[in-house]
Amino acid sequence: MIASMLAKRMVRSDVAKMNEDDMDVDAVLARWADDVIWDVSSELGVGETLKGKKAIADWFRRWKEEFPKRKFEVKNICFSAWPLCPTNVTTVQWSLAQTDKQGREFKYDGVTVIHTRNMKIVRVTEHISFAGLPQISNLIKPTAKA
Repeated sequence: MIASMLAKRMVRSDVAKMNEDDMDVDAVLARWADDVIWDVSSELGVGETLKGKKAIADWFRRWKEEFPKRKFEVKNICFSAWPLCPTNVTTVQWSLAQTDKQGREFKYDGVTVIHTRNMKIVRVTEHISFAGLPQISNLIKPTAKA
């Protein structure tokens, strides 16, 4: 029970750091292992796998620059571990509203599964639902008449 409370507190702390206008990427990734793997997928087939803390930090810096306003809302946190086991899993259900440099707002939901070993995050698997975004056909404006 104490481990669950600590895990939930750490997740909420990390989310608060990501919500800051001037997000400190190094602080967000402080608990991530150097050889961490981050998998992202969506129902649209959009996704990627990043390997290594440096590659992930570079991605976060680009995201911070492109989307200077971000607001995560944590909906649920579920923690699972065997007693005295150094490996555990935390699942986080969230919503995100973010605004890009042009002032456009995007909202979507996701689930993140965080695998931790010896208090370091070693793998993050994320599924993002773009169901709340406008249809692609509404985002792409035709350049010529057919």
